[in-house]
Amino acid sequence: MKKISLTKKLLISYIVLVLAVSVLSVVTVLPGQLQTMNQHLEETLSRVAYILAHDTEIIGALRAGEFPQPLRERLRGISEMTQDTIDYIVVADKNSTRLYHPDRKLIGGKFAGGDELSALSGKAENYVTTQQGHPDIQKRAFNVVRAENGEILGFVMTSTSTKKIEAHKWEMILRAGGLMVFSLITGLFLAAGITVSVRRILLGYDPTTFARMYLQREEILDKLYESIFVVNTNWRVIYKNLPSKSYIKTETLAESSPLFPYISDCFKSNELIPWSPVELNEKSLLISLVPLRPMESLDAVMVILRDRTEIVKLTEKLTGSNHLVDALRANTHEFRNTLHIIAGFLQLEKIEDAKEYISKEWAKGSGQNILRFIKDKTIAALLIGKANRATEMDIEFELRSDSYLPENNKFLTSNELMLIVGNLIENAYEAIGDSKGERQVEFFINAEPSGLTISVDDTGCGMTEEQAQKILSSAFTTKGAGHGYGMRRIREIVDRHGGYLNIESEVGVGTSITVNISAKSPKNDVDNGEGKY
Repeated sequence: MKKISLTKKLLISYIVLVLAVSVLSVVTVLPGQLQTMNQHLEETLSRVAYILAHDTEIIGALRAGEFPQPLRERLRGISEMTQDTIDYIVVADKNSTRLYHPDRKLIGGKFAGGDELSALSGKAENYVTTQQGHPDIQKRAFNVVRAENGEILGFVMTSTSTKKIEAHKWEMILRAGGLMVFSLITGLFLAAGITVSVRRILLGYDPTTFARMYLQREEILDKLYESIFVVNTNWRVIYKNLPSKSYIKTETLAESSPLFPYISDCFKSNELIPWSPVELNEKSLLISLVPLRPMESLDAVMVILRDRTEIVKLTEKLTGSNHLVDALRANTHEFRNTLHIIAGFLQLEKIEDAKEYISKEWAKGSGQNILRFIKDKTIAALLIGKANRATEMDIEFELRSDSYLPENNKFLTSNELMLIVGNLIENAYEAIGDSKGERQVEFFINAEPSGLTISVDDTGCGMTEEQAQKILSSAFTTKGAGHGYGMRRIREIVDRHGGYLNIESEVGVGTSITVNISAKSPKNDVDNGEGKY
């Protein structure tokens, strides 16, 4: 017996499959569609009857006992707009007397059928019946019309002929039959090239290659440094790579999880959320979220977690660079203004005034004191920039005369120093803000063989003891959402070098923050005493 080729097997199988699916679809789906059509029709009739029963003009007309011509024209217009579904709109009073009917000859006559009695008696507010009407059997929807005090004034009836319903049913049956024939014919044409189509759908790969590619993708994602997992709208974790399993141990994300607010915000905004710090399982991480909601087959958020250590190192370098740029910009701006004033005196031939101005500027210039006491050129540049920024903000910036920092110190790197100094001074400036009265920031730094001390005193708004304790123990900030990370970085550096951070503050008076790194302090030895970190 001659074997049937694979192509023919696929052809026969496809024809049988299409035929079976088509017949099964007609047998199983069509009754449901007919039922749905009938329900949709009843809902439409009831909805129109409900809307008209609560129409203030119709209520007023029933109360008056007659329908004015504008209202009749309006109801006629509604009938024309809904003629594909509704044949008749009838309004009758509580005595079953028709006050409106599309056929004017029937206005004033008694409503026929008897199925309106449930509405007039108040037994049912709205319902649907099938009853002999004028001129044939109709599907009717009734809705009671009540006055403001609840009195029954009459009813609204919307109906459609059962003949129209049958016509719709036969139209749907013929459409389903035509679809079945079309599917079978289409299947015959498609089956001839099904082998090529399968390969084309797989982008030229066979199923074995596809399976291997899937496994390779899983292996690649598991080898990533980042933790990646996906959460759907039911808070189910539908995917997680190997690194994320150390953070996500359950199949459902709990509302108490620190990640819950971030994912909730991403679902609401449907926008990518860039890297933000988060504490999870006693680890400092960075979180980024990517909404997958635009995808038709998926409604979820992809969460990416990274260990914050390497990012913090890079941020420290970047922060230091930014501080240097800020220092150079402010210093350039200050010298340009000074040169303009000197040039003005010279043009006016006021040589003595120019000399006097130069002497005053040289005497008061904090830059000279900074260069005299701060030998680390990077920190000196940073402090000059901060001093000039203080001048622009009308803040008196003072470097204590007993300050000293050598070119190289054994306690902190330049990047760590820049981060601590820059953040402490900026926090002091923000604490002063627009406050009136004394506006002063005093800075002190001293590196000795026994240790390194940095302190910043300001005359700003100050803090309560509770706020100070929160800053020492968390990412709390008095500046609102999105702040507080500078102090967290300072605490991390202090902790890394076994130092301590102390805050003394009084509301309305000011704040003094001191950082101390002692040569004798063991690494990671944290003093948890009052006011210490």
